[in-house]
Amino acid sequence: MLLVACEREGRRAVDSPATAGNAPASAQSPAADTAATVATKPSCPATGNWSHCAVFERLDRAGLAPRIDSAGAMEPPLAPKGQLLRVGNSELELYIYADASARERDQARLNRTNYADPAAPLSMRPLPTLIYSVNLIAILHSRNEHQRERVADAITAGPPQPPKPPKPPKPPKPPTSRP
Repeated sequence: MLLVACEREGRRAVDSPATAGNAPASAQSPAADTAATVATKPSCPATGNWSHCAVFERLDRAGLAPRIDSAGAMEPPLAPKGQLLRVGNSELELYIYADASARERDQARLNRTNYADPAAPLSMRPLPTLIYSVNLIAILHSRNEHQRERVADAITAGPPQPPKPPKPPKPPKPPTSRP
């Protein structure tokens, strides 16, 4: 108990403006360490196509708190092995393709009567929701209408786009001569 009181007193001294400049870098506030960790987190590249990390980041930013499940996902007749995410109490299967045309070819092989459209109201049959965008097929197993809408909105908004190159500066206008 005495140790805790001393530790709090020590933190107060380190965080005070009078001693902050004299403290070694390792003794500065934990918030600075957290900010450094967040700043060095590798970012998922914005390529205009979906990747596993881009879907995860999009769902996380939408407040859905996705969790990666170590079990993979398989949905015959889809060719790629899928990744399984937990979103609340539901499962979300992700199938990433090289491009949109590969996704379209594989998606054409699915029996659409076995899946619900994200915009359609839930039916009495517990059908998974089929969501697709660019090079991604996502299959959501959820009976929660609000969650279906949030996941579909996050995905159908499209993948992160690469930054646009800066526009070249406009050339100066030539002076106009007046007669």
